[in-house]
Amino acid sequence: MGTSTQATELITVKGQSGTRPKRQYRPIEEKRRIVEETLVEGASAARVALSHGVNANQVFGWRKLYLAGQLSSASRAIKLLPST
Repeated sequence: MGTSTQATELITVKGQSGTRPKRQYRPIEEKRRIVEETLVEGASAARVALSHGVNANQVFGWRKLYLAGQLSSASRAIKLLPST
């Protein structure tokens, strides 16, 4: 469930066919930095999310992954199983 639990948020962009939602992918380093801002004493996760243009629920999801140790560059590495 590693990469499938990493959701993205939608932003609105104007194209030739009008306005349509587009996914915005944030690098893991940016997600980690945002989450670390929420862990500072007295910080509000909702305010941190708002300041970065992210939904607060998304930040809570990233924080859950962060605290479980799944929001790191190493967790994205491919792990091979030995063949039998």
